[in-house]
Order: sequence, then structure tokens, then C-alpha cells
Amino acid sequence: MSRYELLHEELNKIRAKQFLSSLAPALIIGILVGSAVRNTYTVGISIAISVITILVSAILSHYLWHALSVWYANLCDRAKIITSEIHDIRRQVDSVFSKYRERRKGEQFKKAYHLSGQTLYELEEALSVGMYRERREIFVTAFMRKGVTVRVTAAIGSPYRCSPADKPGKWEYHCERLGCRQIRQYHNHCVDSGKTEPSQMDYKTSKVLESVINGIEFRSFIICWNAIREWKVIEYNGDGKSWLYFEYDAAAQQTAQHG
Repeated sequence: MSRYELLHEELNKIRAKQFLSSLAPALIIGILVGSAVRNTYTVGISIAISVITILVSAILSHYLWHALSVWYANLCDRAKIITSEIHDIRRQVDSVFSKYRERRKGEQFKKAYHLSGQTLYELEEALSVGMYRERREIFVTAFMRKGVTVRVTAAIGSPYRCSPADKPGKWEYHCERLGCRQIRQYHNHCVDSGKTEPSQMDYKTSKVLESVINGIEFRSFIICWNAIREWKVIEYNGDGKSWLYFEYDAAAQQTAQHG
């Protein structure tokens, strides 16, 4: 998990504790007030009074807990620190995305993001930005020579399906022509949970593509994102196995830049 995901998980737990601490007494007060006025007002008005009482009591409970409880005050302080750090991490991710302009209508994906001639890290960063923006599945085939892309094809599909832009039967020819010893195929799953798994069709496709390449390394990858667009690269093969290959941690990158 990235630093952001760990912080987000911790913040959710703190919010839950704050909510329960403030809500429990507010609910009791709201129920008591509702019972006291139900014989005086109509059912609708009584319910409205109860709801308003709960909301006001929850707010007051928050401030009372903060003033009287060291434990609760520490929770609030920690929440502020986490929120500030998440803001900084989000800005780091935004700075990465701002490096790349939007693809123009009708423009080829591979040209818009300058995928040819990139190092492996540069390629995966550009793919992560571009694929996220499209919000559709994209199939990218990268022919690698000494860690640099010398030929790239890309096809934009639907939100749930994509396929190679050229004929896999010619991949071996292109490798021989360009002196490549590795082909990497990437596609994306349009999810923001930070987690994904290859589908059965993904495994099957990888196995089929592996079979048309002789003596050339072939690797398959999926890219997905979390809520602030940090990306993960999942590798899988035709044997039905998958594992985390790379995780972009904006906080770690930010620390490295300032280190």
C-alpha cells in the first residue's frame, strides 16, 4: 500500500471513532426530546425536532469531547495532520499529471503521450496518465530494446474491452527487424479502488499471445488507480497467476525529490 492509502485507512478509522463518540450521546438526547414532544406536536414535526436535536447535539458533543477528553483531542489533532499530508500527496500526483497535455480529438494515443523512445519508467508513467484520462480500456504493445521503447502500438477500446492495434502474428518480425528481445503489453482496468485482478479473458489472451512469440520475452500488465490517481501495475501470465509489479507512491517520490 502507498503512503496515501495507509493514511486514508487511518483517517477513516479516526473519523469513525469521532462519529461514534459524538453520535451516541446525540442519539440519546434526540430520542428523549422526541419522546417528550410527541404528544404536543404531529408525528412529522416531532421527527423533525428529533433530527435537529441530534444534529445540534452531535456538534456540541464534538466540541465538548475536544475540550474535556485528551484522547478525543489527540484524535482531532492526528486527523488534521493526516489531512494536511494527504493534501501534499495529492499535489504531488497533480504535478505528474500536469506534465502531460490532453490528447486532442482524433490524435493517436501513442503520439499524444510520446510513447516511443521512452525508458520503462517514463513509458509506464505516461501510460498511467493517458489511460486514466481516457476512462476506457486501452491496449498498448511496447517493443523494448535495452530498456527503451523502439516501437509502440496502441488501440482505444470500450470501458470494458480492448485488443491489440496490429496483428500479433507480425510481432516476431518486428522484433527481428528492430533487434528487440522483449514485448510488453499493457491494458487498464477503469477502477479507482487501487486494486484489480486480471479477468479470465485477460489470462486467456496472454496465453494466446505468448504462443505466437518464439524466443522473445513476452510480459502482460494491467494498470489501475486509487482515489487520488496513484497507479499500480499488475503483472500476470497465461498460467493464471498475477502479482504486484510496481506501485507509484507519491509520498516516497516527494521525499526523494526533497532528500
